[in-house]
Amino acid sequence: MEKSLRAMSNSLWSSHKRTKELLTFASLRQPKKQATVKNLKNAKSANSDGGNQDQGNKSYSTSQLVGLILGPALFFIALYLLPLPGLSDPGRAVLATTLWLSTWWILEAMPLGLTSLLPIILLPLMGTISGAEVTASYGDPNIFLFLGGFAIAIVLEKWSLHERIALSIISFVGTSTSGLIYGFMFATGFLSMWISNVATVMMMIPIGTAIAFKVVELMKKEGTYTKEEDKKFTKSMVFAIGFGGIIGGSATLIGTPPNLILAGLVKEMYGIEISFAKWFMFAFPMIVILAIFTAFYLTKVAYPMKVKKLEQGRQFVLDEKKALGKMTYEEKVVAAVFSLTAFMWLTRSFIWTDVIPGISDTMIAMTGALLLYLIPASKKHGGRILGGESLKQMPWGVLLLVGGGLAIAAGFAETDLSQWIGSRLLLLEGIPYIAILAITTILTIGITQIAPNTAITTIFVPIAATLALAINVHPLPLMTAAALGAGFAFMLPIGTPSQAIVFGTGKVTIMDMLKKGTWITILATVLIITFVYFLFPVVFDLNLMEFPDALK
Repeated sequence: MEKSLRAMSNSLWSSHKRTKELLTFASLRQPKKQATVKNLKNAKSANSDGGNQDQGNKSYSTSQLVGLILGPALFFIALYLLPLPGLSDPGRAVLATTLWLSTWWILEAMPLGLTSLLPIILLPLMGTISGAEVTASYGDPNIFLFLGGFAIAIVLEKWSLHERIALSIISFVGTSTSGLIYGFMFATGFLSMWISNVATVMMMIPIGTAIAFKVVELMKKEGTYTKEEDKKFTKSMVFAIGFGGIIGGSATLIGTPPNLILAGLVKEMYGIEISFAKWFMFAFPMIVILAIFTAFYLTKVAYPMKVKKLEQGRQFVLDEKKALGKMTYEEKVVAAVFSLTAFMWLTRSFIWTDVIPGISDTMIAMTGALLLYLIPASKKHGGRILGGESLKQMPWGVLLLVGGGLAIAAGFAETDLSQWIGSRLLLLEGIPYIAILAITTILTIGITQIAPNTAITTIFVPIAATLALAINVHPLPLMTAAALGAGFAFMLPIGTPSQAIVFGTGKVTIMDMLKKGTWITILATVLIITFVYFLFPVVFDLNLMEFPDALK
């Protein structure tokens, strides 16, 4: 029995480690012999300590032990001791479960995938929602969007197409390390203005990590490589793509669901139509400033690099392209499927919605993945473009993590927790307007880190309208602040699927996301308050301090 339990523990921690190393191209960072030796060492280590490399022979590291005790403690405190007048027992149970889950996620008391299964036990046990409703969250369309996207990422690496794409981009953008970060920030932000943030990040992450790998190779060639410089550039690249995807979506009405929900609610409640042009005039300057400062923060504050420019970059790119040679049949197939998938993602809402029934980003991703499994490789290699062995490389831990976040979201939706939190806003009557605006923004941007932006927007935008009527100010600015805040989930992988993809690269930890995401969240909060207070009334030609009689 003991041996069986130990084997199961080893397997789970090994899966945990593989999940965190997805898309890192670690095997490409060293000669094959070295990689093989390293893999053997990892396997041996996994057998001795359950795959948890950082804690030696201990069952739990100090932080894990703290998390193991703190998670359940916070659960019981929230469930039985914390005074929360007006909150129902089911709502209290969801809050308590969220605290337990978040603590174990952050401190990694258990493998992330296993921790993400807690809602299946706790939510039905507390009578919050049924087991069928909870488990349905783990089969959400986003899970299958991830599966399709990860299949494409795996095949890009398998046939080295990511290297060819990376070299082409480096030759176009240049070999300034900061310039590459800025380039990816703006490229990702621009794309996410028009298509799903998830699809955008899914496309850009494999390319960005491949470029990071090539830049590291070049630093080694020039003698400027250090492990620290490697980590700095790679993390800043991953964050630039993840943050860029979230930031860019808010610039247009179609870029992110909260903006669409806001426009719909304003039309339904007041008969006012928010035009695409006016929204763009208001939001785009704010998004540009946020993107610039985020890229500046990543390159100069969070991850300042000593290597400013790759001196031999141009020649290196030419040599590497020559070494790659002509595109193989497999590369051409992968490029065709990848391009088709990206094209369909880009044009879905413009062209295909009325042509193909039920089309979605998930359908497109799965179609692309299945094509890769169906198309045969050349006789030289045999098999298919993507084989069944790739299923072992899928980040099942990340997929369970997303499912856990969605299960918590279902708990928010099925109880009065969000409404209870939002109703606290109605206690703000008599407080200065700028303070109310700030509290509304801070509350929505805070809750959206652990709850879906669509649910937060749907709940809090009407509450903001009610609050505006209570304090006799125009409802649109407060409603806009609530919607914008709900769209900026920078801090945790459960906040938005695009952040889960960033975490799935294995290049950043949850603590990295918390630390860096906190500063970007603070900056976004300040910009929302500033732009809503000063620019919004100018663009939309309204009086902030008056609730129009026509809207009552």
